[in-house]
Amino acid sequence: MSRFGLAMHLLMALDQGFESLAAVALTSFLLHQRFESLVLVSPAEETFPQLDALAAAFAVPLRHQAIGDAAALHQLPASVRPYFFCIEALQQSDPGRYLYVDADTLCVSNLEALTDLPLSEERPMAAASHGRPMPDRALLLGLETQYHYFNAGVLLFDSSCLAALLTPPDVVQYFLQNRALCRFREQCALNALLRGRLQYLPGQFNLLSWMRPRQQDNPWHELACNPMAYCLPDVRDNAAIVHLSAGALPNRLPAERLERFDLYWLMLQQGLQQPQVAPQLPRYAERW
Repeated sequence: MSRFGLAMHLLMALDQGFESLAAVALTSFLLHQRFESLVLVSPAEETFPQLDALAAAFAVPLRHQAIGDAAALHQLPASVRPYFFCIEALQQSDPGRYLYVDADTLCVSNLEALTDLPLSEERPMAAASHGRPMPDRALLLGLETQYHYFNAGVLLFDSSCLAALLTPPDVVQYFLQNRALCRFREQCALNALLRGRLQYLPGQFNLLSWMRPRQQDNPWHELACNPMAYCLPDVRDNAAIVHLSAGALPNRLPAERLERFDLYWLMLQQGLQQPQVAPQLPRYAERW
């Protein structure tokens, strides 16, 4: 076994418009963790030359998984269809452990702990809570508590165990039948269908934008509003995956609001002008 731990596949779902964003994410993950393979899920006939070049540079096997015409998501209105690409990604024919990540994520530490986390038929998937109370989601989706609503930007799952519990048509049908409940589309559908069958990850595996120091005036940082706020220093100090959500991409922020995670993202983006040298870019800990 290498210093990177046991086998795990990296999984992304996107269309061509997100390739440049996904390239930064992919580079950060491949710098910090060895993966058995990379799987890209996308509409049929779309190509990703930059991601192909990065996979080759890091010598990681790459598989393209096309979303075919018979995919369940084609039953959805065109306006919401792209949000359900990730649902197709959750259907993997090869057995194994998969880490699904959104294109707007950034890996800043090794992920060995995820290779050892138990996954089973009872709990085939692991995800991180939003880290703050979501009473409306808990009430409408029948969740155990207001903290049990998870963010779908980072998902760890066992493909064989998950396939026995959940399929893309299941998620699409839930959304179509319960549209009024699904404020966050596919994420709400997944939360409803997987309630009680999920392993929860600590926040450092999905550090959301609201958790950042620059959001310290956010009421969710106050214990009086959010009892889980006591975890925030630990989440930030031990961050492994940062989620640049809510439009908080570093190249869209004023310089005075940039934090170390943002500066690392910008450094990787700059370094990707030559994909072949991406493996020589520094890991986060080598800079901070």
